[in-house]
Amino acid sequence: MPVPDDSTNSSTPLDTLLLIAVLVSTMALGAFPIVGTAVVANALAEDLKMSLTLFGAGVAVNTLFGAVFAPPSGRFSDRYGGKWSCVLVLISSGVGLLILACATSASILILGLFVSSYGQGACNPATNKLVGERAAPGRRGTMTGIKQSGVQLGILLGGFTLPALSIWLNWRVAIGLYAVAALIAAVLTAVALPDSRTRVTPNPRAPETSSTIELPRAVSLLALYALCMGCVVGGVGRYTVLFAENALGMSNVTAGLVAGLPGGIAIGTRIIWAHLAEHRIKPPVALAVQSSLTALVMAMLLIAVAVGSWIMWPVAVLSAVGLNAWNAVAMLYVIVGVPQQTSGRASGRVVMGFMVGLTIGGFFTGLAADVTGGYETAWASLFVLSVIATFLARKSGRDE
Repeated sequence: MPVPDDSTNSSTPLDTLLLIAVLVSTMALGAFPIVGTAVVANALAEDLKMSLTLFGAGVAVNTLFGAVFAPPSGRFSDRYGGKWSCVLVLISSGVGLLILACATSASILILGLFVSSYGQGACNPATNKLVGERAAPGRRGTMTGIKQSGVQLGILLGGFTLPALSIWLNWRVAIGLYAVAALIAAVLTAVALPDSRTRVTPNPRAPETSSTIELPRAVSLLALYALCMGCVVGGVGRYTVLFAENALGMSNVTAGLVAGLPGGIAIGTRIIWAHLAEHRIKPPVALAVQSSLTALVMAMLLIAVAVGSWIMWPVAVLSAVGLNAWNAVAMLYVIVGVPQQTSGRASGRVVMGFMVGLTIGGFFTGLAADVTGGYETAWASLFVLSVIATFLARKSGRDE
C-alpha cells in the first residue's frame, strides 16, 4: 500500500497531551461496557435473575453488532473526521453504560450492550482517523501504540475499581460512574479538540468520493488476518483461566495471574511494536512475526498438559509480544498505508474481521472443549489459524 503524507498535526505539547487523552479515553471507554459487565457479572446476573448463558448472549450481541457497525462507522469518520467520530463513540459508550446501570431485566441489559456496541466497533476507525489527521509522520507509530493500550488501561481500571465500588456502593453506581465519565469525555472532546479533518476541494473532473475509491487489496488481506487473529484472541482470552485450572491443576489465583499478565505487559509491547513498525520494520513483516509467535504459543498450549503448568508463564510473556500486541501494528498499517480520505473505511473493514473472529473463536473453543472433553482440538485449530495469518501478512507485504 502506498504511504500517504497528508495530515494536520499537533504542534504544541498541550495539543499532544489533549490528543493522547482523547485517543486513550475513546479506546478505553469504547470497549469498557463489555469489560465492566464482565467484572461485575456475578452480582449483575444475581440481581437481574439471569443465567450466565443469557449473560453470554448479551456479550455476543455487543461483539456481533460491533462488527456490523464497524464499516459504517469507518465511512462516518471519513466524512466527518476523527474528532466527531470519537465524540460519537463516547456518547454510545456513555448511554449504553447508563442503560446497563439502570437495567431491571435481562432485556434492558442486552439493550445497553447493543447501544454500546457502536462504540465497540467504532473506537478503532475513529481513533485511527484522528491519528492520521493530527499526528505527524514519524510519531504515528508511538501514538498508535499508546492509543491501542487504552483498551488494556480500561481493563486494568475496571478490574481495580469496579469490585471495590460494587462493595462500597453497588454495581449499578459503579457502572453509572463510568457512564458519566464517558459522557463528560464526549463533551470535553467536542469543546476542546480542534476539528482537523482533511478538507479536499471538489474537482468536477474527478467524480470519485471517499466512499467509491477502491481500497487496496492489502486491506482485504489485513481484514482476513484480523479475522484469524480474532479467533485466536477470542479462544485464548476467554478460556485460559479454565484451561489452567481444569487441565493443569493451577489455583484460581495463579490462573488469573497467568491470564492477566499478557494484558499488563501488552501496554508496553503495543507501543514498542507500533514504533518499530513505523521506523524499523515494515508492518507486514511485524505482523508475520507476531502471528508466528502466536503459533508458537498455541503449540506450547498443545503440549502444556504433557510438560506441566510451568509452561504457562512463557506462554503469557509470548502472548504479550504477539497475540496481545498485533492490533497496534495492524491499525498503524491502515493509518500509514491507506490514503487518508479512505482510512476510516479501511479501518472499519479490518475491525469487522477482528470482531467476527473474536465471536467465532470464543464460541468454537468452548464448543470444541465440550465435545472432545479437552482443549487439544481447539488449540490445534487456533494454531492452524495463526499459521494462515502469517501467510496473509506476508502476502499483504508482497501486494504493497
